[in-house]
Amino acid sequence: MYGYKAKHIGKGPIYKDGPGGTMVITKTTAESAASSVTGTAGVTVDYAVAQAKAEISVGSEKSVSWGTDHQYRRNVTSGKYGNTQYGSWGHTATWEKYYQLPDCRKSQRTSGGVQVVNKSIGFRYWETSN
Repeated sequence: MYGYKAKHIGKGPIYKDGPGGTMVITKTTAESAASSVTGTAGVTVDYAVAQAKAEISVGSEKSVSWGTDHQYRRNVTSGKYGNTQYGSWGHTATWEKYYQLPDCRKSQRTSGGVQVVNKSIGFRYWETSN
């Protein structure tokens, strides 16, 4: 596995407010997010989480859930709309599985994507023009 990139793995509704002003979210509903693997074969979620724990974050998990009140307050830029979604601050990565040829060279067999959730949860915020 390689190419780890931090990513917010959102789950549930996207809240939108504006234009401008202050956006306040005071409650989230109970949700969960799970790690996942894409591709045709070769890598399990258990393996992906174990690799992520060893290489990028000890907080990596197969799944994470929440059911808590969490207040989030953000000033929205004048004329813009604020958007936010709750989720896990996890990672994405790419996995590859190889055959080893008789002369010890590697020949790529298959590859896919990995999305690994983390124990760190919270809101992601972004702005749009409409």
